[in-house]
Amino acid sequence: MEEAKGIAQTLIREKAAGWVNISPVNSMYREGGEIKEREGASLIVKTIESKVQDVEDIVRAAHKNRIHCVASFTLYRLNREYKDWLIGSLA
Repeated sequence: MEEAKGIAQTLIREKAAGWVNISPVNSMYREGGEIKEREGASLIVKTIESKVQDVEDIVRAAHKNRIHCVASFTLYRLNREYKDWLIGSLA
């Protein structure tokens, strides 16, 4: 969790994200023909489209020796007050 908090702080400090939610997760994956399990953290990073590459670059720099997943979703709708706040926080 400390690593996730550090990444979140960097994302916000560098204005790549306006808000980051951090949740503990248990992950299962296949590696070398075996199913493995690991505890970790999942981050929901709230940003704008023009900052997605910055988010990916920061996460990649923090995970130099690991595979990471940065997935971007287009929102159908976002309330105006939050959208205005988010854009302002990234300026």
